[in-house]
Amino acid sequence: MADQADKLRKMVDEKKKTKYRAIALTSGKGGVGKTNIVVNVAYLLSTIGKKVMVFDADLGLANVDILMGIKTKYSLLDVIKNGKKMSDIIVKVNDNFSIIPAGSGVEEIANITEPIFTKIKDELAYVIKDVDILLIDTGAGISKKVTFFLKNTEEIVVIATPEPTSIADAYAMIKIMSTNYNKENIKIFVNMAKNELEAQSIANNLNNICKKFLKKEFKIIGYALNDKKLPVSVKRQKLIAQTNPNSVFSVSMKKMINNLFKENIKVNENPIARFFASIFGG
Repeated sequence: MADQADKLRKMVDEKKKTKYRAIALTSGKGGVGKTNIVVNVAYLLSTIGKKVMVFDADLGLANVDILMGIKTKYSLLDVIKNGKKMSDIIVKVNDNFSIIPAGSGVEEIANITEPIFTKIKDELAYVIKDVDILLIDTGAGISKKVTFFLKNTEEIVVIATPEPTSIADAYAMIKIMSTNYNKENIKIFVNMAKNELEAQSIANNLNNICKKFLKKEFKIIGYALNDKKLPVSVKRQKLIAQTNPNSVFSVSMKKMINNLFKENIKVNENPIARFFASIFGG
C-alpha cells in the first residue's frame, strides 16, 4: 500500500510540474518596448518566487541577452544546427529566472522552416517542466516566424504605443489571431504613453475598433508611461525593475503583473514622480 501511495504521489507531482502558463508578448509594429516589458516582468515575478523562463522568439533579431548584459555561449542556432539540446543553451539570471537566447543576425534562424519550428517546440517541452511561467518574446509583425509561436500559445498580450501606425498594426495582429486562429485569450497593454488619459484612450479606442469590426472585446491589462530612467537602464544593460524598483516604469510592470497573474506585488508609487512623468515623460 505504501508503494502504491508513493507512486500516486509521484504521478501527481509530475502532473503539477507540467502545469505552467505560456504567454506570448507581441506587437504589430517594432519599437514598442516589448522586450523591456518581458524581461522586467520576468525579473519581478522571480522575486516573488515564481519560476520564470523567457524564450527569445524574435528570431534573427533577438536581443534579450544584449538588453540584460548577459554573455551567452550558445543560442537557438546551436539547437537547430549543431546538435545541442535546449537545456544546453539555457542561461540562468537568478535561481528563479532563466532565458533561452535565440541569437541575432543569423539568416538561418530568420528564415526558419516549419520542421525546425516543430523541433523547437519539442525541445522546449523538455525544459519547461519545472517552470511556472513561460514568457515568449516574439518578433513584431505577422510573418510566419511570429504567427507560429502565437498560434501555439494560449495567452497573447498585444502591446501598442500612441503612434497611429502602432495602433493600426496592433489591431491587425489582433484581427489575424482572432479570425484566422480563433484566439480568444488576447489582452491589450499600452506602452510609452504620455499620461494616463492618453493610455486609457488608446486602449479603449483599440477595443472599440475590435468591437465594431470583430464583434469582440479584449481585456486591458495596463499601461506604462514614458520614463526617462528606462533608456538609462537600457544603455547600462541593467533591468530597471532591479536598479530602480519604484520608478514609473517599474511600478507599471508591477501593476501589470497584479492584473495579469492575480498577484499582489506591493506597489510603492511616488505620486510626485508620476505627476512629472505625465508632464515631462519621467
